[in-house]
Amino acid sequence: MSEKKYRILVADAKDFLRDVIVESLGKETECVCVSTPEELCAKIGNVDAAVIGTNIWVDDLTIRYEAIAKLRQSTTVPLLVLTSKHYSSVRIGLLKSGADDVMTKPFNPDEMAIRVRKLINRFG
Repeated sequence: MSEKKYRILVADAKDFLRDVIVESLGKETECVCVSTPEELCAKIGNVDAAVIGTNIWVDDLTIRYEAIAKLRQSTTVPLLVLTSKHYSSVRIGLLKSGADDVMTKPFNPDEMAIRVRKLINRFG
């Protein structure tokens, strides 16, 4: 009996980071990768994803929080947000805006894979 493959929507502007995420998630996932906010918005409604892993591409934190809130309005899919901001206030703001989990970059790929699996198990 084959295990169910989960589709993950991975959004990041950097090819190498998307590659690291795809590699760390392993063979039990099918990753759909996008590199721009526009591609992410276009895919959200058209990709049946179990988890969305994203780095919101704006430096202004208010805009970032608004983007997460808008993303949350368009989908109930679990949302893991990656950020380079290491302040707890930023992580708290992202969680309040609608992220289900937040990780700071650089991140441990094994930890990220575990967090994705937990989100799938909790919400899937």
